[in-house]
Amino acid sequence: MSGFDIAAVLDEAWSLTKRQYWHWLLVIFVAIAIPVAIIIVGALAAIAVPALGAIVIFLGILGFFYTFLGILRNAYNASEGAKPSVRVLLRSDRYWWFLLAGLVYTGIVVVGLIAFIIPGLILAFMFALFPYALIGNAGMTGFAALAMSWELITTSFWRFIGFKIVLIGATVSLTVVAAVSQSILIGGANDFNVLTSIVSGIAFISVLLVNVFVAAFTYLADALAYRRLSGDGELVHPD
Repeated sequence: MSGFDIAAVLDEAWSLTKRQYWHWLLVIFVAIAIPVAIIIVGALAAIAVPALGAIVIFLGILGFFYTFLGILRNAYNASEGAKPSVRVLLRSDRYWWFLLAGLVYTGIVVVGLIAFIIPGLILAFMFALFPYALIGNAGMTGFAALAMSWELITTSFWRFIGFKIVLIGATVSLTVVAAVSQSILIGGANDFNVLTSIVSGIAFISVLLVNVFVAAFTYLADALAYRRLSGDGELVHPD
């Protein structure tokens, strides 16, 4: 098993995110647009036929899990240097195991948080890599993926905790900087209605673009961490 170098993983994630950014923008836009569109249709249908609307809205909620798996699958492939794509986003394999394991994961973490906050956070860390274990092993069940995540992180517990703290700190910092910049831009144009609208639009788009980068960077970093801990290939070094 190769060593787990926090700096190397984050550096590779950053480089890959910059290189693949516009592909990520399309993938994440489609991933959000599809389930949102389904839910809107369901809400409209509920006006005439409440039962039908509820079913469609439920399908839209399932759609969020479906496209989220597609985003993680793209991150796993992108960690090898592949370009994120809508085709990969819409693949259906491993979905039901991902949904089941995700529900189990959420239940375990929620119980841990209700009992004591710290155990819940630790459990969240320990099972965090299960989607990549599920994606990277075609014959693996969702329960086995949860177990594999636990086993991998146990081997480098403190290093992985440090990795997640640095990763969360970096992504929160980027998000806060974007939000503060947006507030400054909008605040500086309060006296001009037309200018305020233009600046607000520019600020909104800028924050949206930053959030896409943050999301892609986070998922890529986790995928690369999984590969390093599992020995599933070496990190890609972009030109």
